[in-house]
Amino acid sequence: MRGLRAICLGVGLLAWAGYAQSPPTLSVQVSNKSVRLRIAGEVGSACTIQWASNLYGANNWQFLTNLTPLSGSPYVVADTNVVTAPRFYRAFAQPVPTNVVTTNMVWIPPGTFVMGSPTNEAERQPNGWDETQHTVTISRGFWMGKYLVTQGDYVAVVGSNPSICRNGTDGTNSGGTGGPITNELIHPVEHVSWYDVSNYCALRTQQERAGGLIPINYAYRLPTESEWEYACRAGTTTAFYLGSGLHSGQANFVGLYEYDASVGTIDNPSGIWLGITTAVGSYPANPWGLYDMIGNLPEWCQDWFDVYPGGSVIDPQGPASGSRRVLRGDGFWIPLGVNCRSAYRDRDDPSDGNDCIGFRVVLAPGQP
Repeated sequence: MRGLRAICLGVGLLAWAGYAQSPPTLSVQVSNKSVRLRIAGEVGSACTIQWASNLYGANNWQFLTNLTPLSGSPYVVADTNVVTAPRFYRAFAQPVPTNVVTTNMVWIPPGTFVMGSPTNEAERQPNGWDETQHTVTISRGFWMGKYLVTQGDYVAVVGSNPSICRNGTDGTNSGGTGGPITNELIHPVEHVSWYDVSNYCALRTQQERAGGLIPINYAYRLPTESEWEYACRAGTTTAFYLGSGLHSGQANFVGLYEYDASVGTIDNPSGIWLGITTAVGSYPANPWGLYDMIGNLPEWCQDWFDVYPGGSVIDPQGPASGSRRVLRGDGFWIPLGVNCRSAYRDRDDPSDGNDCIGFRVVLAPGQP
């Protein structure tokens, strides 16, 4: 263990190549064959952390996690693998495009993660819904909406508001405890079909290109299913980015039915069920600064729904055709805690605009 400690502590000397701001520092704590990395640096600076068992050869580095410190310093990352031999670590900056003017968008750096749920995650979905774990590489970074698209955002682009959770809507009328809504324009838009939200993306792209806010080769679109889960997990491997459990008050879901990955659904008769949407940003963000990835509303994704591809994949786009589009995240209306897990999948007819479904956007290079 003495040798392991000495090698790990040497990691702070590795350079953060291409970093435009003050370079962060990286140090290591080692105990009982576990490793905790302490990163001190500027808030909001995206980076990737990798490890290697030796420094011979160019392809020995393995992905550990992406990191975007949001507040406070140092930021601690755990290497959850059992470390029984010397291990080197390095971290390097992920450059953020400077030619894009964004509002309420978060830069998601490229990286690799394990998509799906382990077989021992309680009450995971049956085979027809497929949560089989597989390795996915997201090879290109992208901007993602910090929040669900709000009613105000939607009206500004499309000119109409299809939502039912608007000023005066009372959650108690649905059996919830939420009371009436105020400030509807900062609540997420819902009752939009997949075609509605695709139209929103096209119109917003057109408007912001014309205003010189985004480059001509950039476009707004829905996230792919893999991009959504990658961003939702934000480097975590537990059932939720909050940890292994979800409890009443931690998100806008039916808090009567909490969840723990080791035991499944936990009844809580005094749990919170608002019965309405909440204003975006009402609950803490995930480690990458994205809000409402748990609860509030299920979100449309770009993909047609199908079983996952076998083996490791790079930038999967889903099948070329289908009958249902992917939904991710679940929401306030019916979902149990188990349905808010990072790996949970749902689907709906893309023409269905009659359900409480919302969306968030991705901004990335697309069609000119």
